Parts: sequence; structure tokens; C-alpha cells
Amino acid sequence: MINPPFPRLTPMAPLTKSLTLAIAGISLAVGLATPGHGETCVPIPLVGGQGNTVTKTVAVPTIPAGPLGMLGINITRNNWNTDWAVPGGTVFKKFVMTVTSAESNPFDIRMFLKYSDQTATELFNQQGFVFKPNTPLEIVGNATPEDQPYQVNLFVNGLDSLGKTYTATLVGCR
Repeated sequence: MINPPFPRLTPMAPLTKSLTLAIAGISLAVGLATPGHGETCVPIPLVGGQGNTVTKTVAVPTIPAGPLGMLGINITRNNWNTDWAVPGGTVFKKFVMTVTSAESNPFDIRMFLKYSDQTATELFNQQGFVFKPNTPLEIVGNATPEDQPYQVNLFVNGLDSLGKTYTATLVGCR
């Protein structure tokens, strides 16, 4: 009889298998959520707000009444855009947006890097994104030293997400 090159594996007990999978999942999640080797990540401040985290409820667009409405000019406002101000004088390799929601409804989510020449690079565009419980969406956008944005924009909307809440946080890594 020829001996196989590997020892015979025996099935794991259910508890051991569950613990092994849980530890592997935690290790993977921690590894993905931390900066790469030698990177330093710093909070990027909200435009017109405090800190680097925002919690919003997706609102129905409004059309303000007033003189412009009487002139037939329709101005629609919404809260679907959020901007973060990238500090000048610092070169970032990447930006990491973390978005969470306890809602099970789909959201339409887009993320952009905005440049001073009025152009933008779309980094993420997903219609009908559904959050899994306790699982954040992490969007990573790479930047080059020659092409640093002045703002990062998150756009969240969708008919099914009206009235639903999400939280977003942005850091820049150098």
C-alpha cells in the first residue's frame, strides 16, 4: 500500500469548526479595516459639518415656495450629496469611505474624487446596494501625488431608500 503524501484529515467537531471560521472571519475583517503597512490614515473633515462622520436619512427632494416658484423656476433641493474637504498640503495615497446602515432597503450609492479643475473621478457606482447586517461597505479610492482631489463626494439616493438612514465616515491614508 502506498502512503499518501498528506496525513489523513479527520472531520472537525461542529464547535471547533464554528470557532475556527469565526476567528478567521474576525482576522480577515480586522486585516481589511486597518491601514496597509507603513500607512497612516487620518480623518477627513466634512464640508460644513463637524468631524468626519455623517448620519443622514435620505429625504424626498423639496421645491421651495417663493418668488422663483411663481416665476416658473423650479429649484429642487435634496440631501443626497455629502462632501469631505481634503486638506491641502498633504499628499494622500488613498481615501477609504466606510458606509453602514441597519436598513434592509436598497440604496443607490456613488463616490467621487473632485478636482480643482472642475472634473471628477467616479470611484464607485452601484444601484440597489443592500447592506448585510453588521457589515460595512468599504470603498477605497486611490489617488496619485500628481492628481490630489480637493473634495471627496458621496451621493446616496434611490426611491427605495427614501426615509432610510445610513452613516458614512472618510479617512485619507498617506
